[in-house]
Amino acid sequence: MAHTVTVLRLLDAVRPVWQRHGGAVHDLLTADFSAGGELVRSLAAYLDAGGDVPRAAQRLVVHPNTLRYRLRRARERFGIDLDDPDTRLVVTLAVRLADTADGRPPEST
Repeated sequence: MAHTVTVLRLLDAVRPVWQRHGGAVHDLLTADFSAGGELVRSLAAYLDAGGDVPRAAQRLVVHPNTLRYRLRRARERFGIDLDDPDTRLVVTLAVRLADTADGRPPEST
């Protein structure tokens, strides 16, 4: 529970910076939420599974190749490189911020 409170405080501190930032991850969340959120859910499952595609696919109830396709789409369409640790951190924070905003993408300003 203490870790959850710490994460929520961190997210509250990061939110204003995120809302002003923009960039590829922000564009992905905004575009994907307007289309139903499939890529965001796939990215979240992949990151929560520590990059384990079969485990993430199982959580999503999709074939691992379907998940690989979605991850490839995120890379090709938005330039999201999940091999880069900084990108993974930004995506993780963005997904958590969206989760704490009742499923809405973080607002742009």
